[in-house]
Amino acid sequence: MHDTDQLRGITERNLRVSSGFEAYGLYGLLASLTISGFLIVWVTLVTGSFHLRAALFLFLLPWVLLGAGSLVTTALRLPSFFALDLITGVATLSVIILAWKVWVPLSLWILMILLLITVVFANGIVPRGRCARLSGPGLLAIIVSLVAATGWSQDLIAPRTAADGYVVFKPGADFFFHATIVARSLQARTLLQVGNYEWQGFPAFLYHYASYSVASCLAKAGDVSAYDVAVGFWAPFGSFLAGLASYVLARGIWNRGAGMSAVVATVLVPDAWLLNVAHPIYGYFWLQQVAPAESYALAIAGIGLLLIVRGGKEGRRMWITAGVATGALVFLFKAQIFVAAFPLLVCFAVLAWPPKTRWRWLVLGACVAAGLAVLPLASWFDTGPKVRLDFSGGALYWKLLAQTADGTPLESWYRIFNSSHPFPSHLAKAVGLTMLNGLGIFSVLAPLTWLLALWRKRWQTSEGISATAVAILLAMTFGLGGDLRTSELMHRPFVWSYWLVATMTAGRLYSVASARLPRFSMAGVVAGILALILVPIRCGAGLQRGKWPGAKAFCNIRLNHGFVDCARFIRSQPPANAIAQDSRLEEFSILSGLSERPSFAGRLQMWKAVSSAFRKLPYREQLQKLQNLQQATNIEDLQRSVRETGIRWYVVHPDDPNVWPVAFRDHPAFESHGYKVYDMQRCFDLPKN
Repeated sequence: MHDTDQLRGITERNLRVSSGFEAYGLYGLLASLTISGFLIVWVTLVTGSFHLRAALFLFLLPWVLLGAGSLVTTALRLPSFFALDLITGVATLSVIILAWKVWVPLSLWILMILLLITVVFANGIVPRGRCARLSGPGLLAIIVSLVAATGWSQDLIAPRTAADGYVVFKPGADFFFHATIVARSLQARTLLQVGNYEWQGFPAFLYHYASYSVASCLAKAGDVSAYDVAVGFWAPFGSFLAGLASYVLARGIWNRGAGMSAVVATVLVPDAWLLNVAHPIYGYFWLQQVAPAESYALAIAGIGLLLIVRGGKEGRRMWITAGVATGALVFLFKAQIFVAAFPLLVCFAVLAWPPKTRWRWLVLGACVAAGLAVLPLASWFDTGPKVRLDFSGGALYWKLLAQTADGTPLESWYRIFNSSHPFPSHLAKAVGLTMLNGLGIFSVLAPLTWLLALWRKRWQTSEGISATAVAILLAMTFGLGGDLRTSELMHRPFVWSYWLVATMTAGRLYSVASARLPRFSMAGVVAGILALILVPIRCGAGLQRGKWPGAKAFCNIRLNHGFVDCARFIRSQPPANAIAQDSRLEEFSILSGLSERPSFAGRLQMWKAVSSAFRKLPYREQLQKLQNLQQATNIEDLQRSVRETGIRWYVVHPDDPNVWPVAFRDHPAFESHGYKVYDMQRCFDLPKN
């Protein structure tokens, strides 16, 4: 009886019913200031100057996220804590902002003001649910996640270097495209009204826009360029959330020490790629940095899984339902993570649903059958892969891996898959390489943990989660078939498997160790932090370059100072929806990303490759209109072409032929290092020939 009373007293001290933000305690205040400080430093470093408006936004951001998250956990009657509320707030506000941008043709300023008022007002009047004060381990988890995110994002926080008349952009070329995603949300028009940012007049395409929501608000409120926000906030903040989510999941299942162990495992322990024993495209930390939306998806999926596990333990159907709903939202953040995470979440939701009867296995079987039946629906999306579960894609995928390993130290490991022998004859080796590539050191630690649990007859839900994640990874790697684009679904989901297995394994090992050596377990975690904290700082520099030979073409992009100046000039000119066109059809959306303006035509080869709907659209007519503009030799033809295309700003390179009339050609609106920007609307001020 005494032990029960003592436990109740501890619970009442740690879980308090409070109103407002004071529920997190002094450490909560320090954590919020620390997060804001890191964010402000990131943005200051990437822009090269201090932005007061951006600093104010980033100072308020943790409080707004916590406030929004606490409203959700209070509504669910879920005992919460700082990190859980923060990530829940990110998910909630990101979806609200996305919904606004899809349906409401009003400025983000209006939404941000409404959100701020709502969060502050609601937290002032709504009685707060049970919330644990932030502890020392919790604060340490936040600091470690921030430091690691900074280390892994070094190429992004310092993205530009100047050299011999050029500006070298170290981040991958996709960040120019990511900047266009941020930029299109800065307009008052909805995303549907904006349409296709690269092909004027073409419809908008389905994409995981939700991860850009908070970044778009920063660009709007802080007056920071979309590109700087993408590389200096969107990407490193996602890395921070992924690390913090591992703490949330392990802490929610076990305790704070397990959460700290999970943070060490997911943000500090080198993956097999860094140790040069994984395939060049299987870098866990590398892929998070070149495709940062995956980090957001990891965090949201982790919260969904925690809700399901907690709901199953305490018999709360509402928590389980909320967990599945949260898992469904992952699709808005990263589809490739969704297809791996959502089936796992649904499976455990069915098994955890109270009361736990034998019928749940029948329901689970029905859910699996239904999932397989609707899998072909993915083929309906024009920019998505043609997905089939017929085990036909393995040979093509492993041949692709063999080709991308050419010229690397691991070339001999994969050469066999490029031979004429049928793929299934090498299945055992392929499975072993998949485990090594996708799980790194945890390909050994996780099975040992499972065997230990079986031997001691103490199999827990965490082992089931890890094993299921590995099974889904193998099923997607070897079971999918379709076109070449399906390879993304075979490859990208390994990030989820790595993160989840590392989190579960580290948390489980800590729980076993703490039961036997309670005095030394946390000391061991701290020692691990001290021993490994330099890993992201040491290995993060140059991470964008990747290790497969083809990666060099997508990073360290050299742009002439004149071209960069032209893009900055266009960005400074209203209106924000004016069409800006590069005279050379863009391959990487560079002008659009830097100028924050839509283009008339761009990335032709990419669109032809990924979208069957695009191939059916009249893109050739659009190209002909652009060619007519370029070849206009008199004012009348030039005016006609400008009316047809709607182009406002046109960038001409130094060695481009220019046959426009002299009265127009000799008067560009801006010029730098031989690059010229023409205001095409000025042609209407000239008399016709």
